[in-house]
Amino acid sequence: MVMSDGGVMPTLGARVVTSDGDELGKVKEVVGTCFKLDVSMQPDYWLGNDVIADATSMEVRLSIPKDRVGDAKLDGPEHSGVHRHSA
Repeated sequence: MVMSDGGVMPTLGARVVTSDGDELGKVKEVVGTCFKLDVSMQPDYWLGNDVIADATSMEVRLSIPKDRVGDAKLDGPEHSGVHRHSA
């Protein structure tokens, strides 16, 4: 789904895949321009929609490879940095 600011909004339950094809988990929650990943046997974490290259109802493909995911993780949807939130 495309948001009004031109960004992509992930669908709950869609699997999340890095640009190099590694599956990270599934979309658990969406708040503003951030989404939370449900990661198997690891702590869940937040990413910003600005790292989404493409999204369908079934899959979210990130614009970053697996080795850069740690740099893109956010503390939560109320974070201050990386990208702006729409009101």
